[in-house]
Amino acid sequence: MKNLKYIIFSLAVCLASCEDIADLQKDPGAITRPSADLIFAGILLTSYDSPWSLDQRHNQFMTQNEAYYEGQPYGWTTGTYENIYTALRNVNQMEIEAEKMGDLGAQYKTMAKFFKAYFYSRATEMFGDLPMTEAMKGVSDQNFKPKYDSQKDIYIQVLKWLDEANAELPALIEKRVTIPNDFIYNGDLSKWQKLVNSYRLRTLISLSKRADDTPELNVKQQFATILSDPAKYPLILTNADNFQIIYNTFNTYPLWPSNGVVVKNDKRNTLAATYVNIAKSTKDPRLMVVALPAEALAKNTDVFARYGGGKTGDLQSTLLDQSSAGLLSMINFDFWETSAAGVPAIQLGAPEVNFVIAEAINRGWVPGNAADFYQKGIEESMKFYNIGAAAVTSFIAANPYPASAAHGLNKILEQKYMSFFENSGKQAFYDNRRTGVPAFDIGQSNANNNQIPVRWAYPTSEYTTNEVNLKAAIQAQFSGADTQNDTMWLIR
Repeated sequence: MKNLKYIIFSLAVCLASCEDIADLQKDPGAITRPSADLIFAGILLTSYDSPWSLDQRHNQFMTQNEAYYEGQPYGWTTGTYENIYTALRNVNQMEIEAEKMGDLGAQYKTMAKFFKAYFYSRATEMFGDLPMTEAMKGVSDQNFKPKYDSQKDIYIQVLKWLDEANAELPALIEKRVTIPNDFIYNGDLSKWQKLVNSYRLRTLISLSKRADDTPELNVKQQFATILSDPAKYPLILTNADNFQIIYNTFNTYPLWPSNGVVVKNDKRNTLAATYVNIAKSTKDPRLMVVALPAEALAKNTDVFARYGGGKTGDLQSTLLDQSSAGLLSMINFDFWETSAAGVPAIQLGAPEVNFVIAEAINRGWVPGNAADFYQKGIEESMKFYNIGAAAVTSFIAANPYPASAAHGLNKILEQKYMSFFENSGKQAFYDNRRTGVPAFDIGQSNANNNQIPVRWAYPTSEYTTNEVNLKAAIQAQFSGADTQNDTMWLIR
């Protein structure tokens, strides 16, 4: 009996000691139960695309000719879910934490609706069908193999979330509710409301190919409803409300060198012909702000003839020869690298919203004068580059909105493309995929059998973790194929 008591006592001491050791091993500085505002800040950090990326080269704004690095081959095959679903899990957790706060968490639940719409739409335009309704049920329901929702159903839900978020925001704004740790709009929910509705317009215009054959979406009607009531559906129509990232000395601009010494010479990265040729043909003053004259062309009497762009489809060796010969323009370092803050990176801005409205009018979705919004889009874009009013007026006069609807649409899309220079992530590529404007260059460097891809194939990890559901989605969409060249429902 004494031995038994001793064993029980020893075991109890051991268990207590083990528990104490486990407690001691916990990091007292670790955040194990993050608050909704901290999660919100984390979501913001994953919500934006950086400029000067491979995406921007595939938008045909820049070319890269250093053989050590990847150029612009359009050679992608698969994409990744990692960042997208990590962000969505954070949004889901923010909702959970907001629910615990009662009425004090209302703004986070509303913002969760926006960000669910934001991240799911960004994901579906990359891949096609995706897990959505069951995607966040891994922990709660032990469902780690979610079914795939159709792209159509995803867009129906995305537009519903955006509508609900807009409906909920006025009451919060009236109560002067703010959001701590909001480094984009400084907690101003009235600006977030403009973003919600502007993002809804972007989403609706992206569905232009489905506007007449998918009544469940009510694309034209939704667009018209928003434009008909600006008080209920405020929009981003001036640069003051842009959804953009402002860099600083702590979050430095991507081009800013680590040692702070700006070397104003980079012949490896030069402007692309798709952008430069449009700027030259329209005599666009933005070109002289964003770029430097090419060295070998600098003595031309025509100021626009001093600029040169490399064809995205050319081999890197060809581009290197042209750059070395001084035939290609580099960026204007005095504009882009004036300080560690650089230039704000627009994610969704006033130029885009105005051009989207102009396109909708041109397509006959809504009444109005497309020329007014076409001009406003140009004006807001040029203001971003500090172009003087006289130069803006002169440019618009030389590039008026055409009388022909077809030519008018082409002009809207062309100027929208020009406004996307080094901002808004993949939007220039998506617009080209949807409309064919502007014509993208294809050449010897193309690693996709002389094609511009139209999507990303599903992550290879899905074939091992969720194979049955993935293959069902692939069969439903692409008859079993899963390549970067398969046309998704959105653009079919």
